[in-house]
Amino acid sequence: MKITGITLCNFKNFKGEYSIDLSTNEQKKIVLICGPNGAGKTSILESIKLCMYGRRFNGKVLSNKDYENYIISLKNKSSIKEKDERFFVQIDIELDDVFPYSISIKREWKIINDKSIKETFTIFHKDKELEIVPKEHWEDFIVSLFPPYIFSYFFFDGEKIKELVVGDNAESMLRESIRDLTGLKLYETLLNDVNSLISKIKRRNIKLKDLKVEIRSKEKEIVAIQRKISEINSKIELKSKKIRDLSEKKEIIEIELRRKAGAVVKERNKIEREVSKLNQELGKLNNEMRQICEDVLPFVIPFEVRKNLLEQLKKERRLKELIASERMLREINQDLITRLEQRLSTLSKDYLQYIKEEVNSIFLEKFEEINNGVSEKLLHDLTSAEMNRIENFLKNVEERAKTNLQNTLKNREKLMLRLKKLKDKLKQITDEDFVEDYITKLSSIQTEIEILNREITSLRNEKETLINKREKVLSEIRKLEEKVVCLKEDNKKIEICVNIRNALSEIIDFTLTTKVKELENIITYLYQKLTNKRDIVKEIKIDPKNFLIKLVGFRGEIIDKENISAGEKEIYVLSILWGLSKLANMRFPIIVDTLLSRLDNVHAKNVVKNFFPNTGDQVIILAHDREINGEIYNILKPYISREYSLSIGEMNKIREANLCQVS
Repeated sequence: MKITGITLCNFKNFKGEYSIDLSTNEQKKIVLICGPNGAGKTSILESIKLCMYGRRFNGKVLSNKDYENYIISLKNKSSIKEKDERFFVQIDIELDDVFPYSISIKREWKIINDKSIKETFTIFHKDKELEIVPKEHWEDFIVSLFPPYIFSYFFFDGEKIKELVVGDNAESMLRESIRDLTGLKLYETLLNDVNSLISKIKRRNIKLKDLKVEIRSKEKEIVAIQRKISEINSKIELKSKKIRDLSEKKEIIEIELRRKAGAVVKERNKIEREVSKLNQELGKLNNEMRQICEDVLPFVIPFEVRKNLLEQLKKERRLKELIASERMLREINQDLITRLEQRLSTLSKDYLQYIKEEVNSIFLEKFEEINNGVSEKLLHDLTSAEMNRIENFLKNVEERAKTNLQNTLKNREKLMLRLKKLKDKLKQITDEDFVEDYITKLSSIQTEIEILNREITSLRNEKETLINKREKVLSEIRKLEEKVVCLKEDNKKIEICVNIRNALSEIIDFTLTTKVKELENIITYLYQKLTNKRDIVKEIKIDPKNFLIKLVGFRGEIIDKENISAGEKEIYVLSILWGLSKLANMRFPIIVDTLLSRLDNVHAKNVVKNFFPNTGDQVIILAHDREINGEIYNILKPYISREYSLSIGEMNKIREANLCQVS
């Protein structure tokens, strides 16, 4: 089977009608569809499943109300505003046969009063309704051609990989997968029917009324337990879906945070580089000014300024002399008092004190005169030599470089203003506020996920308790049935049923053991083809009883899956999924949704070289535009039949592209 085309009309973010050619050939079997998050890649996959299976698209039959609400939510919002009532999905399929047979499946909806829908399902062959199958059996015809439980094993997405790597139900999922793909479900259903028949035969022969009443009571208890288990399963599924939605939302926020943080850092680095450059220019201007001040200062100072400067220097020279005089007088004053005390020690103390006070009074008067003269402030505080040099410059050198100094001063002023603006802008660029906002959002989502995980764990524990209780009640029912007195004819029937049951059990056990061994060999081979480290894992073993998977090393040691790298885990689970698809022995298209985003470059190249070209007759790759770099694209290119680029906006939603790569 191949999907040769798909048409979406007003489906989710596809406004209007879009047709995508998905045809391939033996040499070029890959269709590459690239686009950013939210562009509609997953919507394409969703539309295929919905078109084929309707209310059974997710593996379970939705109630009328749930299905109607779901379909109404898919209608493009812009088309609703524009009152465009068109709403359908159509896929074109080529069936494998001696002579290829093409059909088109179309599922169309009409929304009535925003509350209910009218669905029309049609199968066409050569633009006419299919006649070889009655219209009322069209849905069953599609399900018989493409069983929905088989379809899911030809869809490789990151979520399924995550569940098989770290999921709590990894072993049970693997067992269910093998049962689906080998047809064991039919045998197990038959086995359950045989057991039910045995119980029915025994029960109709019960003689004791009390036993009948007790068995009925326990049967009601079984029904009640099963109802609770179903309710718990629904709750677990609902909470798991919410966790997946939250995880996707968290991933989008993290991507946005990294993008914005990168932009802030880029802007800050740009400004810092500009500030550094301006500081260098400022240093050059300062050096020029120093040179001008040393060599040609009089050339650029106006006459009045020069005159004022000379007067100021004269005042400062006088001021420095007064200050020096005051310092000297204070030293003389101190020396004089000291000598008086030493040489006039024969005088009385009072008289000596009188002399000292008179001397101090004389000097104090001089100090006051000096202080009165020190009315000016030191503006330049130059040495005498520096003052002389400046005065000589001002007196002896003509103005030859006035323009240079003025230009330098103007440039320096402009430079200082630019520096101030940049530094102010740099202060304003802080990522603390928006980072804190993103961290708050991420923390809130993570908290909600943890709460949901705890609730799921609690529900699973409750479910486990109910399952144990159900098994206990079933055991009690079987013990009661042992007391049944059967008629002779019924004993023969029971004997035949028991033989059939034993034969079915043997078939199931043999098939499981055989298929598990076959799957082991396939997975080991595929893992060795895709992995980057071929000297670590020798083989992959599956226990047919509990379906635990073990990685066996070359020395026979068991390798803990938690100890292998993230890339190796992805390859390990991809090998399991690929192996399961091969176990089905059916020719379906392989659909891959953002598979490479979780792989490092080496493993991604291994997958592109060994997986995509060899996995089936048709491979549809739904990739994020950052997944396909130049090297990966060049490996894929020889196998690509068609490639498309999706955009976020509703206009020009999809276009053919020569290179699905963002440089």
